[in-house]
Amino acid sequence: MAAIVPLSHATIMPPRASSSKTTIIAGILAGLLAAGIGAFYLHQQSAPHASNAPAANSQAAQEQNARAVDALMALPEIKAWSAHIEKASGGRAHGAVMETSPETRLVDGVASYQLSFFESTPDAAHRWESFVVTPDGKRILVDDIVSGDLISLEQWRKDSAPMQRIATQ
Repeated sequence: MAAIVPLSHATIMPPRASSSKTTIIAGILAGLLAAGIGAFYLHQQSAPHASNAPAANSQAAQEQNARAVDALMALPEIKAWSAHIEKASGGRAHGAVMETSPETRLVDGVASYQLSFFESTPDAAHRWESFVVTPDGKRILVDDIVSGDLISLEQWRKDSAPMQRIATQ
């Protein structure tokens, strides 16, 4: 049972005089609050509003990305590398094509996808080769990450002999 104590002799504190520190702190907090509200307002004004147009563009971009990935996966080198990785690892590792940058790369005026072939193991992913693929999947270039040059598939096959990579393993 709670005890009730009468407050007949309650101590009332007299109001404190405002110090200059309190005024400065209150001013700073008010300024920060105003800046935060202003930034939030500006962000809301500049953010795109939901509509069907961006969704349609997003859908088209996803379809183009899928076409580029499918075109890369259809290369005989990618198919052979994937089969080799699965067989050599007993199914513990797999070949995978992944987008290596969300940014497209402009090649001869065409925004192209930056994709790489990886060996995906339970512990890590190891990049085997990088490519730049047009959205329609009709042009595939090999991205020489050392020189930064883009090489045609024909030149890459001639210079690097990519099928030999699995023949020696």
